[in-house]
Amino acid sequence: MRIRVCSVLCLVAVICIAVAAQTDEPQLATVDMPKYPPLAHQARIEGVVKLTFILPANSPVPTNIEVVSGHPVLRAAAVDNLKTWRFENHFAVERKYETTFSYRLSGVEVAAPTRERITFDSFHKIVVLADPVLARTMY
Repeated sequence: MRIRVCSVLCLVAVICIAVAAQTDEPQLATVDMPKYPPLAHQARIEGVVKLTFILPANSPVPTNIEVVSGHPVLRAAAVDNLKTWRFENHFAVERKYETTFSYRLSGVEVAAPTRERITFDSFHKIVVLADPVLARTMY
């Protein structure tokens, strides 16, 4: 009876480990920090750009980058940044991922040059926050 219980517990443990390994994701190894596009910053354009990409089996380089949605002025900056990403990818199968770049102005005006803050918990959501430039004319 004890052997059966131990066998069942071992089987459950193996299944849990296998499921956990399958839900694991590749980790970003290197990335160029995203910049707020100057034209979008000057025009005070904010928005979210959604992208999809393929991470080939055992490859660190994303391919087949496609824009799902987003403001046209922000799209190119998001795609250019995603092209710089390199992953630690140990998966033996090709996978498709989605990520979002959220470009926001902080609402706090500061004297030039602007400050940018980039935050992300995972590669699925990147927030690029910039301070708008204080536009005053000196007389």
